Amino acid sequence: MALTVVEELLKKGLAALEHGHTYLAMTCLEQAMATGKTPLISSWLAYCMALNRRDMERAVLLAREALGADPQDADICLNAGRTLLLAGFREEALRTFRSGLAAGRDERLIAELDRLGNRRQPLFATLPRGHFLNRCFGLLLSRLGFR
Repeated sequence: MALTVVEELLKKGLAALEHGHTYLAMTCLEQAMATGKTPLISSWLAYCMALNRRDMERAVLLAREALGADPQDADICLNAGRTLLLAGFREEALRTFRSGLAAGRDERLIAELDRLGNRRQPLFATLPRGHFLNRCFGLLLSRLGFR
């Protein structure tokens, strides 16, 4: 019986999130998590918390925990990546999206990666991307049309 209540709360939360009611979704997911904690519920709750700008540290912690529990699930990778992106961890979010794609093809993950764009390799690979030489020569070659 408890499993059906959790599933019902999850469905209600996802429906609310789909319609843009993030606070209602977060409330439903918090109730579902109190009843029965699963990695999927944790990842959805983390995403809702990040959307509402509530306790970003806890949201990132929940997202990483869910990802550690089930790194092969596309939904968990998507939610964890979105949460990390909202929290400002762009590189980790990209790695999360790519690891989700390694587990299997998912159009939502591909759409997120396309939306974020791809960066070319730095000209001087031994130097950091933000180094003066990489920035200046990259900009120069880009303006000249060679890059």
